[in-house]
Amino acid sequence: MGTMHVVRSLAFPVERMPAPLLGLLGEFRLIVNKSIRIALRGDIRSRFRLSKAAYAGLSAEHDVHKKYIPSAFEIALAVLKAYRRRARRGKETNVPYLRRLLLKAENQSYWVDRETGRLRIPIRGTEAVQLHLPLSDWHRSFLSDPSWGLGSLTVVPGKIILVLRKESPKACEPASAIALDTNEDSLDGLIASGREARLITIPLGRVRQVQATHFRRRRCLARKKAQDRGVARRLLEREGRRERNRVRQRLHRVTKSLVASAKDRRAAIVLENLTLHGAGGRSRRLNRRLSSWPRREIHRQIEYKAALAGVPIIKVNPAWTSKTCPVCGARRRDRVGKVFVCLMCDWEMDRQINAGLNILKSALASNEALARAVRSSPVPSAMMW
Repeated sequence: MGTMHVVRSLAFPVERMPAPLLGLLGEFRLIVNKSIRIALRGDIRSRFRLSKAAYAGLSAEHDVHKKYIPSAFEIALAVLKAYRRRARRGKETNVPYLRRLLLKAENQSYWVDRETGRLRIPIRGTEAVQLHLPLSDWHRSFLSDPSWGLGSLTVVPGKIILVLRKESPKACEPASAIALDTNEDSLDGLIASGREARLITIPLGRVRQVQATHFRRRRCLARKKAQDRGVARRLLEREGRRERNRVRQRLHRVTKSLVASAKDRRAAIVLENLTLHGAGGRSRRLNRRLSSWPRREIHRQIEYKAALAGVPIIKVNPAWTSKTCPVCGARRRDRVGKVFVCLMCDWEMDRQINAGLNILKSALASNEALARAVRSSPVPSAMMW
């Protein structure tokens, strides 16, 4: 529950990029790919060793601003980390190669006027390009706040991404807890404070139905445009972009309301540390649905909004939460339906709410400060959020 940093990314569309800037993106991509080959040959895994092995040669070969080369090393090592992880797991994978034009610059490498959006990106020596970022009211709300410091700048064809960093306020001492089980259609659990507790169900705004609709549209487009792959690719990308925007907009409304309520109640939010492992014995249709389930996006939004609001977040192990009796602790090894029924003490409750109870118990057992503030009690009838 200590102090942490929050990062926000501001994206700016750029219709026409100057030719010198596009050339710089190509040079940066080439430096990254050369760095990948050098790190592979020498089995290099740190930026310090890669700098010693490659900085002098690359700075002599490429006539670019010298501060871009360490940024290229970071990207090369990140790509290699994912490659080595796949190789350790025995997955077939090709030697990585960066194909997309890209430039990443740290905040010492560029200059931006936070009031007007004027941006200066050096190319080499005293040569630089200047752009004017299209600032909206939303962009200005961050850039005009001095508590947000400038971070890295990422340039890709058609877009510039500016990262801002801010030290989040210290998390408050919780007086209550909101324990939530993350499901496909809703967040289910309870609010516990003192001797009082009440069940909550937070709908996710029909996200699952939105995803199913766009999946059917993409499948229909793929059949209709099977003979023209270029058109099919553009249409499918547009459909996927619409789906992501609709899903994220709904999740933002839900998570904003949740964090605001937790801040008003001085409550800690307890979530599961979710990870899905393999396909298991699930059907192909269920695997597709679970792979599109935006569980990580839900938790990401809750976590960064909670950090900005000073709301503590606690993560617990999700194992057996929906198959354990919160009263006697007995576990069911068989398949549990919508309602959990304990075979030992006859406890009966909705499976998702039952999981929320177990999540709260795990958080209280692992966090003494939260346990002192929250004393669990029998749960009354369910209440919608």
